[in-house]
Amino acid sequence: MSENLTALASENLNPSLRSLLEDVQKGHIRVPRFQRPFVWKDDQRLQLLESIRDNMPIGSLLVWSTSQFELACFPKVGPHEIPSFSAPSLRGRQYLLDGHQRVSTLLGVLLASEPSDVIEENIDDSESVDWNIQYDLLDQEFIFAGALKRRMDNHPLLPLSTLLDGRLVNKHMRSLRALAEEKSWTEENLEIWEERADQLSYRFQQYRIPIVVMVTDNLNLAARTFQRINSQGTPMGEAHLVAALTWTSTFDLREKLSIIKDDFPVGWHELEDRILLQVCKGLVASDISKVDENQLIDGIRGDNSILDRAACGLQKAIDLLIRECHVVRSDLLPYSNQLIYLAIEFALREDETHSENHFVNWFWRTGWTEVFGSASFRQVRAEQEILRRIPPAGSLDVWKANWSAPKRFDSRHARIRVWMLRMVTHIGLEDEKGAKIDQVQLLTQYGKDSFAKLFQTPAGASPKLKALSQSVGNRFLIDPTRVFGLRKALLEHKNLSASFLRAHFISPVALTALREGELEVFLEERNSVLSKWDLSEWNVERKRSEQSLNGQSL
Repeated sequence: MSENLTALASENLNPSLRSLLEDVQKGHIRVPRFQRPFVWKDDQRLQLLESIRDNMPIGSLLVWSTSQFELACFPKVGPHEIPSFSAPSLRGRQYLLDGHQRVSTLLGVLLASEPSDVIEENIDDSESVDWNIQYDLLDQEFIFAGALKRRMDNHPLLPLSTLLDGRLVNKHMRSLRALAEEKSWTEENLEIWEERADQLSYRFQQYRIPIVVMVTDNLNLAARTFQRINSQGTPMGEAHLVAALTWTSTFDLREKLSIIKDDFPVGWHELEDRILLQVCKGLVASDISKVDENQLIDGIRGDNSILDRAACGLQKAIDLLIRECHVVRSDLLPYSNQLIYLAIEFALREDETHSENHFVNWFWRTGWTEVFGSASFRQVRAEQEILRRIPPAGSLDVWKANWSAPKRFDSRHARIRVWMLRMVTHIGLEDEKGAKIDQVQLLTQYGKDSFAKLFQTPAGASPKLKALSQSVGNRFLIDPTRVFGLRKALLEHKNLSASFLRAHFISPVALTALREGELEVFLEERNSVLSKWDLSEWNVERKRSEQSLNGQSL
């Protein structure tokens, strides 16, 4: 206990806003990379500025002071490049653990290099950030540079980059006076605006932000303090904590994860960090549910190569799923657990030879039966044990029930994702002119959107027709930009080939009904045909499973 109390020794500081921001700008206080990047929305930034204007508290900051650790940090805070660490001060190195979003906002708008438009591309986010916020002295509100065009020309605007220096405020107000005649501003107007500008500048110059400095060389303690604080807002990902607690001057987990994912096939680069860490847990112990963060951290600390082994297992699992099941994108996975357990198994087996058919069948069955959706812990463990025993021995019929696709098409549903993947696997697709279509390429390019909704729900539709319009019977595997052409062909073309109609599961009964204006009958008939096909697919895989589990060749 005494060790923790000593480590948590802290002091309270209360610097001015300008002093704090200059310390960050000069690199005296840095933002470690295990923090989330800048994610605040525009309204959050405006509310922060309004709070300072109105002299309301915006909360304290937490700074970690350490003489031992030099962490990887963000190279930019707001739009500002932060210089590299110089020799540590008497305080040691200072890291901002709580307040990244607030400090980035204030540094970006108050210490901008120039009072002109500064729009930077956030290094960790695809959205550009407008750092030029100005104050409308007429309406007394903060506005973004991007909104200036919507302002009347005669509104007096004060750049926030002038607020911390009274001389800059005065200079800007003199420039507004020079425009008075052109803008038809009166002396009374100018005096009111000058007073508002002075008051706003004074408020920002006098504003102070309390800082709590935590002095410790215990990285575990600092990182867990950070986790505890950030759990009050946007949840902190496990990868952030593990990255902090495994960091060394030669190893940065987040950088390693980024490099690993860049090597995955296109469509898999955005795989969640947690999935790779779950695979690592499977290499630490046989039951990943019993591996806590401390065990994972100890495992990675003890052997950084565990990440390479996990990456190798994931690469093999992804290659198998793309090649045999056409899971060409990570967002098409029925369950992430399927990938995790396959990757663990491949990583553990390393170069051991095995029949891929057994693993493919396991993937289809666990997706079809939705075992990872609502199954008990015991059932999930049983599925992992089945993988461990491949090739299996003995007889065990694990296809217990007759599963069918849900009536409503919802791509979030695992069973629907399985249905989409099987459609791509087995259909010889062609267009209305008989030209072959690469359905795998369609899925790669458009993902779930390649299953386009052909008919919109008609106005005044009956409850039954409304339900049928949302069903799989109204979904067609097609380039979504060609929906109109397919609809027109079905309604008007007289010589549609039998192979084309079969590829799209359209029976003669359904086609006749559609052309007679009976959309409800068309969708109901197509649902029936698709249901029979789905059942036949299920029976094929069930038969393969039975043969496999009885030791027969597939």
